[in-house]
Amino acid sequence: MKKLLVACIATLSLAASAESDFTPIFNGRDLDGWIGAKHLFYVENGELVFKEGPKNFGNLFYHKPFANFTARFSFKLVPNGNNGFAVRAGKECVEGGALIGGNQVMTDAAYNGMEIQVLDDTGDKKQHLRAWQYHGSIYGVVAAQKGALRPVGEWNDEEVTVSGENVTVILNGRTILATSVKDLPTDGTTPDGKPHPGLHNPSGYIGFLGHTMPVRFRNIRVKEL
Repeated sequence: MKKLLVACIATLSLAASAESDFTPIFNGRDLDGWIGAKHLFYVENGELVFKEGPKNFGNLFYHKPFANFTARFSFKLVPNGNNGFAVRAGKECVEGGALIGGNQVMTDAAYNGMEIQVLDDTGDKKQHLRAWQYHGSIYGVVAAQKGALRPVGEWNDEEVTVSGENVTVILNGRTILATSVKDLPTDGTTPDGKPHPGLHNPSGYIGFLGHTMPVRFRNIRVKEL
């Protein structure tokens, strides 16, 4: 019993140490520090929630750009839920892309930056999607492995690391994406056939990309590398 207690204490200490370098960027009370489509996000029970609506498309970014980092957050999906995590989004996405539209290539973080998909793979309306559209994928560019999502309605824990040209996504303790974008094209010869001029941005904004569904987020924190 004593050995088990010592082992448990050691495990807890390691877990606390692993979190010590992370800085929370969402305070659980309001949208302080966030910019973009703030009218389409709200805070409830310490969670960041996108407002449901068939015409609701909007992006919320943290005000500070990041270069190399690890981000951790938890999310909860509804059936067919759809959102995204922006990585190194260009300033045009923040200044002109609060709502998707206009020059999409420059104002949509999926193209002027990278979008890590946050999506219900199991949804009945999502079974026609391409591999690069499923959860954890770099939208339009690189497909992630499926099968690590918890059942809809349960919280999932995600970790996204971007270091140089390397991108890693860990979902519920399982690595579902580990790739380099170093040699990938930006001219429209990517799998989705569209230009991705921000694919190699050295830094940019992170945030959440709302797509009509009330996806929830909490425990959002970042460690700069």
